[in-house]
Amino acid sequence: DLEAEKGVRLIERNTRGVTLTDAGKLFLGRVRAILEETDAAVGAARRRSRGETGSLSLGFIGTLSLSLLPRLVRAFRARYPDVELALRELGPTRQRQEILAGTLDGGFVGLTAARTDDELQSTVVARDRLMAVLPAEHRLAGKAQVQLKELRDETFYLTGRENAPVFNPWVIGLCQDAGFEPRVAKETDRSATVLNYVAAGFGVTVFPAEVAHLAVPGVVYRPLRGKIPTYEYHLAWKAGNTNPALAAFVALVEQEAGR
Repeated sequence: DLEAEKGVRLIERNTRGVTLTDAGKLFLGRVRAILEETDAAVGAARRRSRGETGSLSLGFIGTLSLSLLPRLVRAFRARYPDVELALRELGPTRQRQEILAGTLDGGFVGLTAARTDDELQSTVVARDRLMAVLPAEHRLAGKAQVQLKELRDETFYLTGRENAPVFNPWVIGLCQDAGFEPRVAKETDRSATVLNYVAAGFGVTVFPAEVAHLAVPGVVYRPLRGKIPTYEYHLAWKAGNTNPALAAFVALVEQEAGR
């Protein structure tokens, strides 16, 4: 039937049996290659659907590059070595813009920036305690812990609103809850710049403990004592993003956060 359909003789038939014609040998080789390629295509499609291949682009805030982000990336690379991963350091506002524009699959942001955003989904990556960041010669530097109200007479330096659109108002609110209005002298573009101001004795600040991985001469970190809420890091992504590699990364992040 196949010979009749294709108009070519594939098999030689005689009383001693059957053998392939030259055309039959060629046809068989090509068909076997097609079947093997089909199997490979099915396997590749299954791997892509599980997020084991493809690409993933993520933004992150600078403080996460100190400890948490490298740990998560190592875990993801160990499990999904064939996913092409691209990382970009951006402030939360810029991350949101690029996630919604589709140039980033997701981004690591701080606190609750993604919680009230109808266009984004998010999951908690980690929770961090807050630290008072003081000059090494500060009157409170010798204490094991510091109460926030003990900073009422200090000059505060904070990162800029572009990089901390939720964190800064939150810290100011915590100070107000502690009974004082913080005197903010300057907001700068990067956490490292704030730390340099503190090291030079210009003032103090409050940062998540993740920042304490930055060992800056002249700066000491002291945990805040009392009923201080923890700082939350979130992974955010656009609602409806169907990238399987993103789904795999979210699952891994949630697994790691649950440990």
